[in-house]
Amino acid sequence: MNEPRHPGFAGAPSPRRTRLGAPGLALLVLTAAVLVAAGPLTLRPPRPEDQIARALAAGPHAGDCEQCHTTHGEESGIVYPNALIGPDENSLCLRCHDVPWAGGSFGGDALYRGTSHGSSPEMVWPGPVPGQRIEPDAATKCVNCHDPHGWSDAQGLIPHLTVQREERLCLTCHDGNPAPGDVSADLAKPYRHPTATWSGRHRSAAENQPSDFGLLPLDNRHAECGDCHNPHASRPDGPMGATGSDASKTTLGVSRVMVLNGPAGAPPLYTFVPGSDTLSAPVAEYQLCFKCHSSWTTQPAGQTDFARVLNPANPSHHAVEGPGANPGIDPMAFVAGWSASSTVRCGDCHGPDFGSVRGPHGSIYEHLLVADYPASPAPRTMTSNELCFRCHSFDVYANDQSPGMVLHASRFNGSGAQLGHAGHVAGQSVPCYACHTTHGSTTQPFLLVTGRAPGLLSYTRTVSGGTCTPTCHGTESYLVNYAR
Repeated sequence: MNEPRHPGFAGAPSPRRTRLGAPGLALLVLTAAVLVAAGPLTLRPPRPEDQIARALAAGPHAGDCEQCHTTHGEESGIVYPNALIGPDENSLCLRCHDVPWAGGSFGGDALYRGTSHGSSPEMVWPGPVPGQRIEPDAATKCVNCHDPHGWSDAQGLIPHLTVQREERLCLTCHDGNPAPGDVSADLAKPYRHPTATWSGRHRSAAENQPSDFGLLPLDNRHAECGDCHNPHASRPDGPMGATGSDASKTTLGVSRVMVLNGPAGAPPLYTFVPGSDTLSAPVAEYQLCFKCHSSWTTQPAGQTDFARVLNPANPSHHAVEGPGANPGIDPMAFVAGWSASSTVRCGDCHGPDFGSVRGPHGSIYEHLLVADYPASPAPRTMTSNELCFRCHSFDVYANDQSPGMVLHASRFNGSGAQLGHAGHVAGQSVPCYACHTTHGSTTQPFLLVTGRAPGLLSYTRTVSGGTCTPTCHGTESYLVNYAR
């Protein structure tokens, strides 16, 4: 008979499993009551016996008392606390949950022990609900996050046998203590992923259909912690973080969407990759973002299909999926650490505005940006602290008082184009946004965009440069410093 399994730690049935009927369940509850009354054999706050019975009856361990307990209080002549059939450690859980990725997010003991959750001495449930675990060997135990009997809150039995629901489980520790970095502070900022906005939309670790993250037939868009992080597999990146377009190790073990790009402007072919596949190349950060921010799913009206605009076959694109389209750019046009051959991560522009927690949890800037970049073409004076100048040189693109050698490192600051970038940005108060889009263009080179006011009405590329018709002056042609 197939029996209910723990949805987060599914595994093969144990050969010693037997089902208890009502008398057996009552006997176990009575035994638990006697043990609690006899002394502090469990360091969890005592709960009413009828609550244990109700949780067991409704949860995935219903009727499986003898998987973990013996009614005689001993097993093979050894008496374990709480009438357990073995030591109170993870090995007891692994007697049944021994098949990696069997219907859930648990990839096996070896993978778990390589995580911070499975190796850090700080991995101890801090309380207050449920109470703090204080036993000396509490660190890294499954029962820090899971209660094998089930745990209830005001909404009823909590799924997956966890002791708190959804983000509340993670943020109990990831609020700066005991885990380093305060994710809860970022999620409280004005612009954030809607982790706390909705409840009950995350279905399981195996979400693999576009509708799991889409609008139809029901609005199921969500961004729970488990959509980007697998607590049984994630691990730290190290002080330098992930490099190139590689996914962060903190996202190891979560699903993603790979793309096979076609011609410019066309949506790609998508391949869903489950969290259990940690090897299929490339394992890139943008594949995780594409679960919600691409036409793989059903997006809200007005949201950009980033898989389409980031296609390297487009006339221009930010270098997320591959190097940019202008390999000849003068190295002086970039700040230190960046060049024409660099690739850009989503997290280079989207993430915390300050602090130590990497990732797009929250920001004080719109669109979860790491620095200010007002999405408006209105004339204004740009500063060196804005988003664009984290990669592109402020002196080259926005300072018309720079030395000529530096100033001319911009494509449009060559002879005959003295107003170029720096002249427009610094001298005419034209922000980058007036003429450029950010992620990519399916029709224009150089990330140019038409239709904004002030901005460009049209642009035509020529052999020696280009001809543009802006809203602020008549049609003019420009020479350039370098070709594509």
